[in-house]
Amino acid sequence: MTGTHRIRTVSQDALPWLGRAVAAAQPVKLRGLTDGWPAARWTLDGLAAEAGDRVVTVMTDLPALGGSLPGGQDRYESRMPFAEFTDLIRSPDRTAPCYLGYARPEELFRDYDTAFDFTALTGPGEEPTDTRLWIGSADTCSGLHSDLKDNIFVQVHGRKRVVLVPFAQTPYVYPFLDNIVNSRVDPENVDRAAFPKFARADVLTTVMEPGDALFIPRGWWHYIRAESASISVNHWFGPQITAPQFLRLLVRLGPRYLGRTGADALRYSVLGRTYRRDFFFTPASTGERLYNLIRHGDFSRENNPSRDS
Repeated sequence: MTGTHRIRTVSQDALPWLGRAVAAAQPVKLRGLTDGWPAARWTLDGLAAEAGDRVVTVMTDLPALGGSLPGGQDRYESRMPFAEFTDLIRSPDRTAPCYLGYARPEELFRDYDTAFDFTALTGPGEEPTDTRLWIGSADTCSGLHSDLKDNIFVQVHGRKRVVLVPFAQTPYVYPFLDNIVNSRVDPENVDRAAFPKFARADVLTTVMEPGDALFIPRGWWHYIRAESASISVNHWFGPQITAPQFLRLLVRLGPRYLGRTGADALRYSVLGRTYRRDFFFTPASTGERLYNLIRHGDFSRENNPSRDS
């Protein structure tokens, strides 16, 4: 099955569908799953009224396309009160996207634990979990990337477009040489001459509306772009991609990736140089991951959100 297809959407008896999707490692969009959650009533005005005085780190003047950040993420970061940020999101004078992303909701809002109930969806589990908050203007864009763990993405307010590509088709998305969980392809504006193999990919798409939840299996490539001002939450859970899977993927990508990974393991780990954050919330380089696997037995040692401080 090659081409562009709609992500399966389920509107009734969604919870059993989620269990089947997790077991089968297949994405599914679930409607009505979060209708009873207090967070389903969140709005920008309501959140600003609760946490408006809290100073947050946000990104402003972001590129409108893709997930790369020329000059590094630090260049786009600034500090401001949360209420000032929500005003910026809706300002008619704003000329570029702005984002508060990868934030832990409990650091901003009271009673966060009662706002969502991801445990009811995934069960208690034995693996560490992590939940993150994303608030931003129209046109914020994650870039095409993959995560280590299963993910439930919930749209609370506004609309976001999602593009998925299976993990098994990683060579078709042209990962960066130094970071194989970030793709060089912009799936909404594909340069067919530069990336011809992307035409072989099975591309799945959907638009997330308030109340929609999307299950994204671990390793699956995903691209998320806001079509309006929006509030979203995602929850990582379950076991992560294994070290053998990681190594098999690296070997499958070929000699150029293997050579760059070895050089970066030396550059960023042994020699202690700093890896610049040129991607959207940049993970560790593939070389650092390889070093961590060899040295510590854990290739995700510095890139597991459930262990971030």
